[in-house]
Amino acid sequence: MQAVQQLFTEKYRPQNLEELILPERVMNKFKDGLVQNMLLAGSPGTGKTSTAKAIVKQFKMPYLYINASTDTSVDVIRTRITDFCSTVSIMDGPSSMKVVILDEVDGVSDQFFKALRATMETFASNSRFIATCNYINKLPDPILSRFEVINFDFDKEDEAELTKKYIRRVYEICQKEGLQIEKPALLEFVRRNFPDLRDTLNKLQGFKSQGTLDIKVEDVKRFNSVYKDIFELIFNETNPVVNYKTLVSNYSNRVEDVLQSLGGDFIDYINQEKSQYVKHIPEITVEVAQHQAQRLSVIDPVITMLSLVFKIQTIIKK
Repeated sequence: MQAVQQLFTEKYRPQNLEELILPERVMNKFKDGLVQNMLLAGSPGTGKTSTAKAIVKQFKMPYLYINASTDTSVDVIRTRITDFCSTVSIMDGPSSMKVVILDEVDGVSDQFFKALRATMETFASNSRFIATCNYINKLPDPILSRFEVINFDFDKEDEAELTKKYIRRVYEICQKEGLQIEKPALLEFVRRNFPDLRDTLNKLQGFKSQGTLDIKVEDVKRFNSVYKDIFELIFNETNPVVNYKTLVSNYSNRVEDVLQSLGGDFIDYINQEKSQYVKHIPEITVEVAQHQAQRLSVIDPVITMLSLVFKIQTIIKK
């Protein structure tokens, strides 16, 4: 198995606001810069993290990025965030507004939220916070009241506005990557994956990594995922040492995406290519949910990924 050298999701991540594919109602919120704290809430893959990074780059604001799904300790606030907000850089000047990006903040503890509230108040004069979350119901009201909430879930009107832009973006990436895609296949591909652009790019990379360079409608309708090699490893590998070496060497920096794929794409993979194992889907789904919840409690998230893969292998061998 060869590791993917660079993920399409990072290679083609928008670098400024103009490159984002978002409804006008969302884009209008940023036209004057970052005036107040913002919470970007919505489904995975709709552009929340890309938007946060594009804002600070567009307006040349010094920023600190925190992956709150893994950096969950209160010490992150007491050290990294406090140090960043309290120091003044000669390059930035005393009047420069700083920004803290808290990615996937819905995964932190109550203690983290309490410390965050105090920190936001302390540095309100020189710092702004951009937070992202998939599940806004997990955030307490005292935190929500400190942000302007921007909804990244698209309605029917948004879908009509954005579909053409999604199609154009996918076609342009295909051209850059040496992929040919028929128009009916392109339309079907976008329709199946909209609005999750991250998943769309992962599946597009799956075509390239598997050698499908001329994409037709029947290819789109077949199962495809950039993590298909992990799924095949689960069914075909019996040596736990090989499991460990493969996963750690190739996927230690993509634990979140792997856990998500095992709860989504892997189920589709079983339905389409391993139908004799469909009876195990409920047990696998429960196991995935438990490991996704447990990942916040372990020191090294890679352990969670390894544990889940080993557990799924045990289930399917019953």
